[in-house]
Amino acid sequence: MLKAEYVGDYVLRLWFEDEMDVSIYELDFRPLVVEDNPGGVFTALKDRERFKWVRGEDTLIWPNPETGAYDERAIDMAPECVRFFCEKYGKPLKLAAKSKATASA
Repeated sequence: MLKAEYVGDYVLRLWFEDEMDVSIYELDFRPLVVEDNPGGVFTALKDRERFKWVRGEDTLIWPNPETGAYDERAIDMAPECVRFFCEKYGKPLKLAAKSKATASA
């Protein structure tokens, strides 16, 4: 994952590096964070103010709201998981050439 950007409500725009190209998706996290009520660490993301302070690095990160640090109070999601949800439920905005070839095969 290269980048994550808050779009609005519980929607994020997510960039994934695919060799020398990029795939971009928009993904609505409302079902996971609000509707399905997964509990645990994701409960804190119901607070939209916290949700929108997302960062995309090697993983999807919501830093500690008090310090901005990636520590024990931060929430993260593995890039493989985020990519799976994007491909299954997300809205593709741009697919890398390799992804397009794989999707049409």
